[in-house]
Amino acid sequence: MTPGQEGFSKGWIITPGTPAQLGAFGLFRPSASQERVLTPTTHGITVKAADDLLWIGFAELCGGPTSTADYESLAGDFKAWVVDGVPSPNRESSIGSAAAWQRFTNVVDVLCEQDITLFLIGHGPLDWEPAQDPVHRSDIQPVDLARIASRLSPLGRVEASAPFEDAETWGS
Repeated sequence: MTPGQEGFSKGWIITPGTPAQLGAFGLFRPSASQERVLTPTTHGITVKAADDLLWIGFAELCGGPTSTADYESLAGDFKAWVVDGVPSPNRESSIGSAAAWQRFTNVVDVLCEQDITLFLIGHGPLDWEPAQDPVHRSDIQPVDLARIASRLSPLGRVEASAPFEDAETWGS
């Protein structure tokens, strides 16, 4: 991380993303009426909300033909991002293909470099440390997982088992 960055390091990894967890950060799942199609470069990307922050699903952000230029353009317009539906990196998932994880790596690189606050929301464990167990994803290279883990290390973590006693300090 570049010295002086503060936006990216204010981000959080949240599992499973309950209303109470999200509400502690002032985040509320967008309604269907907030959905929009943005065209950062040459093709449209469906987002769940694009007001004060960009709220987008992992599948929409990383599962299609998006590029680094798309992420850079969107980062210029939104200083806070919420990416929900992030699959567990160490489990099989149709939306977590090798190409999707490469795009995700590109997203994280852009957001880190441009100091964009990032909230990641997923149902399962969001741990990018390369696993040594049999369920380890064979289609994601360990170096990719290590790179993602390194980039995301400044982000806080909130998990279902974590107490909410200090919830008022999470968003600060």
